[in-house]
Amino acid sequence: MSAPVNRYKMMTSESNFSAPAHPGYDPIPLRFAPVDGEWLFKIFANLPVAKVEKAVDGSGSAEAGYYRVTLADGRLLFAKVKSGERAARERKAAELSSQLNRLGAATLAAERTETRQEDGLSVFLYPWIEPAFYDESLKGLANMGTSLAMLHSTMRSLPQSNTPRKHLFDIWEGRLLLAHKADHTEDYLRLLSAAGDAFARTPSQIAHNDIHRGNVIFKGSEVVAFIDFEDAVETLSSPLIDIAASLERFCLSPTPSEARVRALLTGYATASDGIHQTSASQITQVGQCRCYHALTVLELSKAPENPAWQDERKKFLALLDKWPQWGEIIDGALRGLLI
Repeated sequence: MSAPVNRYKMMTSESNFSAPAHPGYDPIPLRFAPVDGEWLFKIFANLPVAKVEKAVDGSGSAEAGYYRVTLADGRLLFAKVKSGERAARERKAAELSSQLNRLGAATLAAERTETRQEDGLSVFLYPWIEPAFYDESLKGLANMGTSLAMLHSTMRSLPQSNTPRKHLFDIWEGRLLLAHKADHTEDYLRLLSAAGDAFARTPSQIAHNDIHRGNVIFKGSEVVAFIDFEDAVETLSSPLIDIAASLERFCLSPTPSEARVRALLTGYATASDGIHQTSASQITQVGQCRCYHALTVLELSKAPENPAWQDERKKFLALLDKWPQWGEIIDGALRGLLI
């Protein structure tokens, strides 16, 4: 697995706000430094570990975080070390990613998972992929659109889980109720109603729910893997969520491009028959709701004294303002879809 974006968390004493993994638009590869990995050797006693390095800006306690593991034969592995609820969520994400990989989707299969009995610290080993992100080419966007459509199709084919899943729309609505005094409440409620209609026109299914430039690994213009499925494991969603997020982060911000939008949507359309039933207004409504939801989460973890919190709020307010203009660009791209 590649080194993901910097996961450094900035906490405040007054709130539970965590600085995001991707404060801007471009991913920040992790930097690794050698550490004493004796405890890891004990967990994987039968694994010929030669060297252990930890992400120097990684989050977590002394042991929790992100690691690069070198085996005696020179092979590299990527390790996520988590505990408590984070470990439980990662375990589900690893199972989902592995299942999708076996069915042919562009995801990674976890190689091993071990838990330290005395404290529940869990280690998740993935294949190491040299970090490489979107190369800014139209070909890369077309391939990403195709890979995303195939991911959605594979997700639809998964056996129904016995564990009930809550729809992302209901989660959005529930969080807004908790932040009902926020300045954006009335506008968000109106958009939620419209987005609910958009969701009703698309199949409810598992979706990634956290597409950004750090969670899509490329090799040249080819997509190698979508990573980090923690936001997919307990919810039902809609392909519109991932489409809106992909357009926002790869095609429209910071500089909007109709050619980029068209390339990604064309790639998606070649591998899916659902894009023709999608309108620019539906994508725009979902994109705006994503921004409003981010603002709601910020409201619930209010930390105005924290510069990172302020930067996040400014970022999502700016994205929110741009979505109406972007909707016009998406409409033009859909009208000229190249299939």
